[in-house]
Amino acid sequence: MRNKFFIIFFMALGVFSRAPAMQITSADEITEEWLVNSGAETGYTEHVRHFKRLFNNCQVRTFLEFGVGFSTKYFIDNCENVISVEFVTPGTGPEWLQYCMNLYASCKTWTPIAYFAGLGLDTSWTPYKYLGADSVYKAAAYQPVYRKSYAPIDSSFLDDLNKFVQEQVTANTIDVAFVDAGVCLRGDLVQVLFNKVPIIAAHDIASKEKRQLDDVYGYGRIIVPQNYVEIFIPFGMGTAFWIKNEASYANLIQDLQNYAATGP
Repeated sequence: MRNKFFIIFFMALGVFSRAPAMQITSADEITEEWLVNSGAETGYTEHVRHFKRLFNNCQVRTFLEFGVGFSTKYFIDNCENVISVEFVTPGTGPEWLQYCMNLYASCKTWTPIAYFAGLGLDTSWTPYKYLGADSVYKAAAYQPVYRKSYAPIDSSFLDDLNKFVQEQVTANTIDVAFVDAGVCLRGDLVQVLFNKVPIIAAHDIASKEKRQLDDVYGYGRIIVPQNYVEIFIPFGMGTAFWIKNEASYANLIQDLQNYAATGP
């Protein structure tokens, strides 16, 4: 049974590949216009136009993203500092993060962190790393196969995710967190970010009434605290924002609600 489970998991990795088919050789090629146009064609970066509304309404000191990609360049250009976290497991290797590290090597305000989870991994190739629990890898493997949380079997992966996020918010003033990770623990990541980061966003998410259907990312398990306002952007692949319901974010909340209702 164990072998069958991991065979299914590794087949699933082909579906949830991190890298789009296109290849970029220089960060200078990644402009806002290119991201918007390619996002309309592929869906990978269509959230950039949503974040433009956010950046027009507030200044972002530190932006924390789970899942590095081409839109990382847009975040670097619009935030004072960007921390990008990529999960590296026996099922999702280091190649995509290494490619992006080379692509953004000249970006001095960018910090790429490899979140290692699983046994037998080479951790020597990156200066920024977090050695996570093996249960994080097991949970990431379990979720896309069974569409269920691994927590009833071993909840320690949630403790590890929470520990990592707490370390980041203790070391940095994080204004925005974006969940678009290659591993399928996105719902769990959103949950641990609540009341640690005031503005949280997630990509590839359905509306509330449909989130529990074929819930590959675990978004259907999210419980939104009463002090956050959820705004679902229905365009493209679906993006959700959760913003603390405070006076300082009132204009942003209103603008995103108008945007969600009327479109780009």
